[in-house]
Amino acid sequence: MVYLSSTLSKLLKRRFGKGPETCNVIFKGDRYYVYMRNFITPAEEVLIKQKKVELAMDFRSAIIDAVTEEYLPEVSKVLGISFDSFFHDWNYDRNTGILLLDNSQSDHEENIDNSFESNLFTLIESVRSSYYKKPASLKVVKFTQNICAIESKEVLLPLERIVYEKGNVELLLHQAWEIKKGYWRNKELFECLFNRMIEDMFIMWDYKKNRNYLVFIFNKLYTMK
Repeated sequence: MVYLSSTLSKLLKRRFGKGPETCNVIFKGDRYYVYMRNFITPAEEVLIKQKKVELAMDFRSAIIDAVTEEYLPEVSKVLGISFDSFFHDWNYDRNTGILLLDNSQSDHEENIDNSFESNLFTLIESVRSSYYKKPASLKVVKFTQNICAIESKEVLLPLERIVYEKGNVELLLHQAWEIKKGYWRNKELFECLFNRMIEDMFIMWDYKKNRNYLVFIFNKLYTMK
C-alpha cells in the first residue's frame, strides 16, 4: 500500500506541480479508497479567493481523470483486481479529498448489526428526503474504525437524468454541494449513531449508473453516549 500511495502522490505532483501532503489508502473487498489532505494548488487558491470554485473543480476534475486513468492499471496489477470505474470528491474548505476505485461487478456488503444498519438507513433517509429522491436500495459497502461507505442506487429524478444527458453537469454540481451541506448540518446525529467523531464527509456521484457513495471518515475519538 505504501508503494501505491507513493505512486499516486508522484503522479499528482507531476500533473499538478504539487502533490497532497498525505495519501491514506483504505482497501477492502473490491473498492480502493484514497483519503488526501492538503491538496490545494496555488492556482486553485487563486480561483477560490476569487469565488470561482466551479472553475477550480473543473480544472481538478480534468487532471484527476487523467491521473486516475494512468493509475488504474498499476493498482489493478499490484492488487490483482480489475478496477473499471473511479470517483472523487473534494472539500476545498477543509483541503481534503477522496478517490474511489471501483469494480462494478463487486457485490461486497459489510456484515453489520441489523439494528444499527436500520437506524443508519433511517437517519440517511431523514436527511436525504429534503434533497433527492428515495434510492431503490442502500448498502453499507465498507465499515471499519476509520471509514463508513454507503452505496445508494437509483438516486436521480427523470429531470436530473436529462440534465446529465444534456451535459449540464454544473447544475448537478451545485446540487451535490447543497446535499453535502445537509449531511454536514446533521453531523452530530451521525456521530451519536456511530459513536465516533466524524473528521470528514464526502458524496461521490455516478450519474451514468444512477448511484452515489456517501463516505464518512472517522478520527480516533469516541463520542460520549
